Amino acid sequence: MAEDFESLIETSLRRGEPVAQATVLSGPTAGRRLLVWAAGHTFGDLGWPRLNQRVALYAEQLLERGARPAAAKKFELPGAGQVDVRLEFHQP
Repeated sequence: MAEDFESLIETSLRRGEPVAQATVLSGPTAGRRLLVWAAGHTFGDLGWPRLNQRVALYAEQLLERGARPAAAKKFELPGAGQVDVRLEFHQP
């Protein structure tokens, strides 16, 4: 699956499409990843549907504003506490 992520990032950059990669840093789903495009589509799974939605929306907003450095953000999930997610932005 790692190759899928890398090839999708490369393909997006060749097409001139920025893409964000989110990676869970802590908790039971640490290491899970999600790719997010500004157009609103995603690939992957962070382990919780609600987390996927919140991270995708946040990443879409940042992609619309332009290039960003990688950053970690805490997301609060009911019943799961805080989840740390690293966001990396890939620009063409």
